[in-house]
Amino acid sequence: MATTEVSSARLLRTALVSYWKKQHTQDSAPESGDENKLLPISNKYFTANVLLEDMETEEKEEATTEDSVILVFGMLASNPDRPGVPGTTFDSLQAVHEQAQAKNTCGDLLRLCVGVTLTTLSPQEARGEKHEEEYSKRIMWCLDHGYEYVEADLSQEGQSKGHEDRDKDGFARIVEAIQGTVWSGAVMKERQASNLQASYDEDADAIKEEDENPYVPPDPSIMGLGNTDGESNSASASEKTPTTPSRSAQMEQLRQDIDEEKVFDEMESVLREASRIREQSKCGTLTDEERRAKAESAALRLVDLMHNFGMEEGDDDNSIADSDDSGIVDTTS
Repeated sequence: MATTEVSSARLLRTALVSYWKKQHTQDSAPESGDENKLLPISNKYFTANVLLEDMETEEKEEATTEDSVILVFGMLASNPDRPGVPGTTFDSLQAVHEQAQAKNTCGDLLRLCVGVTLTTLSPQEARGEKHEEEYSKRIMWCLDHGYEYVEADLSQEGQSKGHEDRDKDGFARIVEAIQGTVWSGAVMKERQASNLQASYDEDADAIKEEDENPYVPPDPSIMGLGNTDGESNSASASEKTPTTPSRSAQMEQLRQDIDEEKVFDEMESVLREASRIREQSKCGTLTDEERRAKAESAALRLVDLMHNFGMEEGDDDNSIADSDDSGIVDTTS
C-alpha cells in the first residue's frame, strides 16, 4: 500500500502502525527494518502482512504494483479561509493521483482520500465558511476517481473513538477499511480454508456429472489454503511476484465468499435484535413508541441486507415492504 509522504501522511502512518502494534504481536514481522511500516492484519477470515510504503516521487527501474493507495492532505492547509498554512492541500492531490496512475501504483483494492487534523474541528473550522460547498467538491472528486473520502482526527482521543460503532467514521473507518480488504498476500485461516475446500470438492463432483458445463470451480489449494503447518505465507501488499490469472480468480472468489458470509452474519444480528425487541415488548420494558422505532430500524437494516444479497423486494415470499413493524418483530420468535 502506498501513501503520500508529507507530515500529514507520516502522522497517519504512525497512528496506523501504533494501532496494530497494540492489537497484534509482531512475531511474524519481517526482519528487514519494516516494523515501523508493517500492519499485521488478522481477522476471522484471513491474515496478511501489509506494508505502508511511501509513494515514490522519482522514477524507478522496476515498477511495483500496489494493492492500495491512501492520499493524505492537511485539513487546515486546505481551508481556503486560512491561506499560508503549511502542508499538502486537497487540490494538489490531482497531480499525485495522476502520477500514481502513470506508475501503476494506484491500486484498485482500496483507495482512500484522508483529510488529517490533530483535534476535533467544526466543519467551518476545518473547511472554511463555505464548508458544504467544499465538502461537495471533495466528495465529487473522490467519486470520479474511485476514492472513499474520510476526515480523521488523529489526536489520542480521535484515534480511540468509534471502533465499536456500526457505522464508523474518522480513524476508526480507516482501520475498518484496511482490516476488511482481502489483500493479494492474504492467507485464509484454517476454518475458512476447510469450508472452501469442502465447497470446492462438492462443486467438482457435481461438474463431473455435467460434461457440457464448462465451469471449473476455484481450487483453494492453488492459494495454499491447505497450509496447516503453521508457516506464514503472508506477503506485503507491494509484492513483486507476478499474479497469474488463476490466482486472481481465487482472490475474487475469496472476496465473494467473505462478502456473503458477512451478509449472513449481519442478517443473524438483525434477527436477534428483532427477537430482543419482541421480548422487551412482552415484558413491558418498551413503550409502543420505542418498540415501533426499534422495529422500524431493524426492518430497514433487513431490507438493506436483502437488497445487498440480491433478494428482490417484489418477491411475495421475501418482501417485507407491506408488513407493519409488529409483524416483522413477531416473525423472529
